[in-house]
Amino acid sequence: MTETRSHQRRAQQRSGALVRPGLTSSALPTVELDPRSVYDFLMSACNECGELQELLPEDRTWLTEGRSALAELTGAECVACSPLVSELGRHVVLHPEIKTARQVVEAVDKLDDKTLLDILVGELLNSPEVGAITRRALDGDAEAYAELKRQLESAKGHAVIPDSFDVLAPAARRIVHAWLARFEQIEARVNRMIASDAASRSTADMAADPLSFIEHTTNGIRLVPEPSIKRIVLAPTYFGRPYNTITRVDDVQLICYPIADSALGAASMTTPPAATIRLYRALGDETRLRILRLLADQDRYLTELAADLELSKPTISHHLAQLRSAGLVTATEQGNVIYYSLRRDRIQEAGPELAGFLAR
Repeated sequence: MTETRSHQRRAQQRSGALVRPGLTSSALPTVELDPRSVYDFLMSACNECGELQELLPEDRTWLTEGRSALAELTGAECVACSPLVSELGRHVVLHPEIKTARQVVEAVDKLDDKTLLDILVGELLNSPEVGAITRRALDGDAEAYAELKRQLESAKGHAVIPDSFDVLAPAARRIVHAWLARFEQIEARVNRMIASDAASRSTADMAADPLSFIEHTTNGIRLVPEPSIKRIVLAPTYFGRPYNTITRVDDVQLICYPIADSALGAASMTTPPAATIRLYRALGDETRLRILRLLADQDRYLTELAADLELSKPTISHHLAQLRSAGLVTATEQGNVIYYSLRRDRIQEAGPELAGFLAR
């Protein structure tokens, strides 16, 4: 109990966010690294995961050509379903014996369509906002499906699910089979990058202060312990850069985090670090600067920011993702509640002119 309280005090005192009161105290879950390239196999097949400019030049070409070929092989219907293929990570995280892309495909082939579909929409089923309506849609309620489709599109700003759940499981099978041979061309190199990133993380720091370790590793995700989470798994990914993806499976919270620039290998002396590009790209937008100015006064929820700036939630969410990837904003999450805070240490690194604007 003393150790848990000590961790919680350090989390409250950490520089950056002004932590809101009222969050419950729980025992710390175990935290572990999961450096398997299988998550990258799934993310690389997803046409909405990561940013192309975050990859090495040769991989930008590889990915662009590969996704074009995948569309021709599997059809437009599968392309529409490809973002949900990354949800297969929910199955992978519970099966440490799945170590290669080929073993992922073999595992998918062993699942019946109903089980596979439940995995693909597992995040929706767990959602307090759309979980109930997702279950009704899975049970064959056409009106529920239409309403779910409308709600997701409204929240995300684009279509999220296809015209019918019936196509999801077959589409996922076709995608992973078609993508396997292409990913195996680079699998060994991706494994080396992921291993390099994992090796650079201090297991001593992870043991001493798990919450700080998570925040540092993810470049700004701050978790508050909750009783229902027993394990937090940190999976380094290359094709997910520069974003974190968070999902919950039973009592496990999976965070796929972007590998560090240093794990990419030697770069030309004239090539600026990706982190530097992310920083100044994030600052080169009026809306994002206005968000930072609001966060300089106090922590805020997404809804609060959207109301203050009179913009839609999907628009604000997009800007927050850019700010988080640049390390300018911390997202504190407990259960289904997330609020955002200014990372003041990163602001100081960005320069006196920005600090002056935020101090107005």
